Amino acid sequence: MHLSARVRPSLGAATGLVLGLLALGPGLRRGFLLSYDMVFVPREPFTSAMFGLSGGPPRAVPSDFVVAVASRLLPADIVQKLVLLLIFVLACSGVAALFEQTQLDREPVLARLAAAVFYGWNPYVAERLIIGQWALLIGYAGLPWVLRAGLILARDQSRPRDESDECDKSKHSGHPDRDAGRLVLALLPAIVGGFAALAISALVLVPVALAASKTRRLRTATVFLAVLAVGSLPWLVPSLLHAVYADPGGVAAFASRADTPFGTVGSLVMLGGMWNAATVPKAYGGPASAIWLAVVLAALAGYVLLAGVRPGRDNERRWPGLAAAALVSLLIACIGITAPGRALLRAAIGFWPGFAILRDAQQFIAPLALAEAIGFGLAVSWCTRPTPFVKNQPPANERPRTPPPSPALSDLGGRLLGVLAVITPVLLLPGLAWGAAGRLRPAWYPASYLAAARAIDASPAPGAVLLLPWVADRTPGWNHGETTLDPWPRLVSRPVIWNDGTQVGNLALAPDDPAARRLDRLIGSAGPMTAALRAAGVRFVVVDGAPSGSPDPQDARDTPAGARLPGAVRLYYRPELVVYQIPR
Repeated sequence: MHLSARVRPSLGAATGLVLGLLALGPGLRRGFLLSYDMVFVPREPFTSAMFGLSGGPPRAVPSDFVVAVASRLLPADIVQKLVLLLIFVLACSGVAALFEQTQLDREPVLARLAAAVFYGWNPYVAERLIIGQWALLIGYAGLPWVLRAGLILARDQSRPRDESDECDKSKHSGHPDRDAGRLVLALLPAIVGGFAALAISALVLVPVALAASKTRRLRTATVFLAVLAVGSLPWLVPSLLHAVYADPGGVAAFASRADTPFGTVGSLVMLGGMWNAATVPKAYGGPASAIWLAVVLAALAGYVLLAGVRPGRDNERRWPGLAAAALVSLLIACIGITAPGRALLRAAIGFWPGFAILRDAQQFIAPLALAEAIGFGLAVSWCTRPTPFVKNQPPANERPRTPPPSPALSDLGGRLLGVLAVITPVLLLPGLAWGAAGRLRPAWYPASYLAAARAIDASPAPGAVLLLPWVADRTPGWNHGETTLDPWPRLVSRPVIWNDGTQVGNLALAPDDPAARRLDRLIGSAGPMTAALRAAGVRFVVVDGAPSGSPDPQDARDTPAGARLPGAVRLYYRPELVVYQIPR
């Protein structure tokens, strides 16, 4: 079953759109999907924090800026849904593009669909979506496009071509500037995603450069590093302008963990292993996950046995560098699972805090997911397209290296097997479907939040905003009880001091923001805070989820926080929210 060249490019995109619609389900209704790190607000102001200049790590640079600009053109909740759908569309269309690049358009269409679905629907995507790391997923979705562009730039121009080569002059002219421009375009999703998204892209590009021919290796590596360096400037510059702090306790807290009965390494090979057990999708991780393990092992076997050499071409690998990237990605993901690995990482972070990106090491298995997706498609192709028996074949040592012969299946049997392979990832991971099994439901910010934000920004009194309670996450009732980061740093245009240290089980990591660390002990004490907060430049204290108190707007002593703010007045009051103003 083959499609015309005009239809093939849109097949992967259509597949991704279907998966995105299935994954979001009722979450496509109007409203915001707020889950852990995924915090979109109606109209995020342009602030120094958006550009990583407020003192904390530039985690949301430049993704917050891109979203803020887009929300001036479309309602922010619609922007969010379009971004999430784009993740699935980019991921699946990118895998399809890789098949196009290496003559695999000749493979059965169901095999290419199976590869696309595998890459767009797996535990990695599910767990990162639930934890709200949409910016990382944007980079993950663009990874196949990055690999494709990198291979084009690294290919040997002296290699002879034939008429069947998909890398024809119309598609890949070999013009250096055009090839570099194609790489820049492919890296745009990762550049928007920020440092983690670019890190997994670099993990793929570096092995591709090393695998290039000797005549192309230096130029390819130079172009790759230059593009990656320029794309990293939005977050690299603010990281160099001020010291970045990373709590060493995060090494153990963010280490990969087993979310299946097959141990941590087995879970990582199955593309799971997230450190936060609360983000494991429903109905995943029990004994039934053994079926998914079998699928993953078949995908790995498919890549190892079938992806090494292009049919009809001796000693020419299809995706040079991807196997090395997949192996390195798995090794990185395993750093924190052993005591020596954790000690090495703590020492590295002590030398340069930027190595803290390796704490959450499970995010680096993205190249492994790409290799497994391609291997799954190849395995499905091998199983569904029989190879005819040819008499009088030359001796084995005289034949070109080709994939092993596939089993003889009837056309109907092969198609049924192909259809089953396409839907298998969805069947084995139902916890990603329909708004992550109900975990992603639209919510609107209470009118009190927006009104309080306007009141704070409208006040002529200068000063920063302090957020209480002194924890990063909230589980507000208006968000259906789902956990989310406090949205206030994105709701007001003033500097916001909040506890951005993550709580992992019983372990509370120290805040990353130096201003928050300076106030950490004060807020954890039991005495009055007004004078110390005034000296620290704090003018407003926002207590969300505050208990109901006296309706008197001038009495600041009716809540636990208010009792510690003698002399402060209430600027705004609602049962779920209190804003105190500290006088000069």
